[in-house]
Amino acid sequence: MDAADRGGRGDAAARWTEAAGVSEHAYHVVAGACTLVGLAILIYRRRTVGPVFSATTRNDKLMYAVLTLVIVLGLAATVAANIAGGGYDYRSTVSPWFRSVFYLRPDPDLMVGVPILFQLHALSAMLLFCVWPFTRLVHMLTAPVGYLTRPYIVYRSRDAHAGSRSPRRGWEHMS
Repeated sequence: MDAADRGGRGDAAARWTEAAGVSEHAYHVVAGACTLVGLAILIYRRRTVGPVFSATTRNDKLMYAVLTLVIVLGLAATVAANIAGGGYDYRSTVSPWFRSVFYLRPDPDLMVGVPILFQLHALSAMLLFCVWPFTRLVHMLTAPVGYLTRPYIVYRSRDAHAGSRSPRRGWEHMS
């Protein structure tokens, strides 16, 4: 990787935020708040919408726990390093390391000297990527826009005595 790929001031996200006039602190506060709001929306919907709640599996619950862990570790790392500490530019180490893993050319030298909270955050994110395909969160990759407007799926019981109406013709229980 060349110097531009390694991040720092050459990192695209850093250039974008600088060009938009957004400070590092404001970027972290807004990104953290948006992430927490998104997590709250996901969990609220899962807990309050009956059909969604009843379709929740153990894998989904595990995914929410791991997702919460990833977010909390990321926020803790940012607070510890950039608010309480002297500052740490993860964009020049962790971000390029993640890209190197994504390109299937991992560069472990990029993670040398990275604060432990950032390392735990990256490790927990890898765990989330491993759990993700076995949960409902995978649906965000399929057709997320359609999920905003589609009606809920109506599940009907096969029990002949369920419900207050008699079954419609053609739907009678076969003996």
